[in-house]
Amino acid sequence: MDRDLKKDFKEIVKVASPKERIWMFGFLEAIVEEGYTEPPNNTDSGKDLPAKKESEAAIEAKKAVTQKQTQSSNNGGSQAAGSASKTDSSYISMATLVAPDQNKSNVAVLQKTGSESIKTATIVFGTETGNSKKLASVLQNRLKAIGVKAKVSSTNQYNSKDLDKEELLLTIISTHGDGDPPEAARKFHESLKNRTESLPKLKYSVLALGDTSYPLFCKAGEDVDVFLDRLQATRILNIAMCDVDYEATADEWMDTICNLLSSGIATSISQGSQDNQEPSSLTVSRNNENGIHLADANENGKLQNGISKASTRKFYTGIITKCFDLTDAAASKIIRHIEIESDEEIEYLPGDSAGFIPKNDPKEVSAILRGLRLNGEDTITWRKETLNLQTLLEEKASIRYLSKRVMESLEAITRKKLPNARLDLIDIVQNYPPHDSISKESILEILEPITPRYYSISSSPEAQGKNSIHLTVAEVDFKTAQGKTQKGFCSDYLFELMEGSIVNFRIQKNDNFRIPAPNANAIYIGPGTGIAPFRSFLFERDSLGHTGKNWLFFGNRNFSYDFLYQTELLEFFDSGVLTKFNTAFSRDNSKKVYVQDRIRENGKELVEWLDAGAILYICGSKEPMSYDVDKTLIEIFMKEKNLKKSEAEQFLSNLIDTERYKKDVY
Repeated sequence: MDRDLKKDFKEIVKVASPKERIWMFGFLEAIVEEGYTEPPNNTDSGKDLPAKKESEAAIEAKKAVTQKQTQSSNNGGSQAAGSASKTDSSYISMATLVAPDQNKSNVAVLQKTGSESIKTATIVFGTETGNSKKLASVLQNRLKAIGVKAKVSSTNQYNSKDLDKEELLLTIISTHGDGDPPEAARKFHESLKNRTESLPKLKYSVLALGDTSYPLFCKAGEDVDVFLDRLQATRILNIAMCDVDYEATADEWMDTICNLLSSGIATSISQGSQDNQEPSSLTVSRNNENGIHLADANENGKLQNGISKASTRKFYTGIITKCFDLTDAAASKIIRHIEIESDEEIEYLPGDSAGFIPKNDPKEVSAILRGLRLNGEDTITWRKETLNLQTLLEEKASIRYLSKRVMESLEAITRKKLPNARLDLIDIVQNYPPHDSISKESILEILEPITPRYYSISSSPEAQGKNSIHLTVAEVDFKTAQGKTQKGFCSDYLFELMEGSIVNFRIQKNDNFRIPAPNANAIYIGPGTGIAPFRSFLFERDSLGHTGKNWLFFGNRNFSYDFLYQTELLEFFDSGVLTKFNTAFSRDNSKKVYVQDRIRENGKELVEWLDAGAILYICGSKEPMSYDVDKTLIEIFMKEKNLKKSEAEQFLSNLIDTERYKKDVY
């Protein structure tokens, strides 16, 4: 039977994922490089043909690719690196891979053996919780052990102009929020994104850290990989993407890097093919029954494409034993203390957070189903899981504050112009109902999963026990773009739970926000619910008998209504656990007073503490609080240390880089 291969191939490409398309392009060129020629256009074309030697056409094709790459390299920075069409041969050659081979390494290696030896490497890390920095330090030591001179720099400190001088750039970066890079990596991310000068001499690889609970898993790392590839840098090792349990995957990525550098590297596949190339395997990604992005396992049970199979995402089950308001009834908003106990020990340390997956309001779900004229008992296959529509919308799918991606898809499906804002699904169903001819199930299929919301743990495992965690949760009210007042999704969910309620949670480690050494002094800045981790710190240090001094800056609106943990904090002060304690209640006087004002008033002593080795911590809202505090610190450094503004900014930056200024802001 005659087949339209061109049409068939187009259909396959349409439904393929981006990674599958890369594999396809690579497979096509691999065929060209092996000397494959099209069968003659006759009736025997469907029969097996004997292998042929490399044809003149194939040789010419390879010459054309090589010539194009040579011209591109010679052009240097004279044109934008990304200006070439991504359908030409030079782009296809970036992924010269063969079909998956389960006997190969479980990290996809894109490299060629050769005589060139790399002597220097720069490891750049972008981190929010400290994991990337820890891995960067480990990698530096391993590279030094094999004779490679390696230096480490944070993305915040790295000068992007140095890219032209680098021999090998190894980037370790995490992803946060909706696919965003860490705060300290934004400048680095933007510099790569906006750069136009090519980097043909640079070799690189990326280790990306993320959480597959989120739709844009490892997006920041993928961005860096794409940016460097667009700039014609040479990828020596395919991006490795780590889930929350990152250690095994990161270790294998580092092993492979060290093995490559020990054996010597000529050029990567991005720079064209060589006869002695031995490309390695790349597997096609898949989803498990929970919609979690995984990679296929090889015969040893390990995973390829840098996804750690060990990612268990352990959830604890606990019971709420206490919940009470910390604020007075007259307070402008409620802040609640919640205690959760579990039958098993909870593995956490002060500075960690607890994550919860809230459930949608059943009444809102019923209204959505009525609006779509769907029966909640009907089943649907959503992200490879079959469940009824009521369960899907209550427990699995995000129906609040829909992402821009979902809004764009809904606009395409409903064929209605939607506002340029993030709406709830109920708003769309009621105000922009889809036409009866449109499949209502298709609307549900594009919804994204509910992602965990995290809260700083305010208890100490030493003081309150290892089977219990405490939370400090604020009521959240906000106005939508349509002027509708709405409550925070997860805070409202937690506020609805009563003593005796069963709740599931997971722990998010934050190795970048730990209590100081026993004899070290510490300064804590924690207004509002930002007090949570410092309550944990104080209880922990007191229980462990630490001798270091503690200085706390706390702020809220009113002394009478909003003084969180007032009795405990005053007891810490009376007992000497708190050496200094400054408060700022912004609504008690005609002139508003914030924590940064108290910091400014104590600027001279604060600098003395820092000069003596104290560690500075801050927790709370990123904007404007943490920005205002940073500005105040710079002013203090200028005044008390007689520095220019640029020098004071550098002093603050050095505190961050040397882990003397630790942030947990949101």
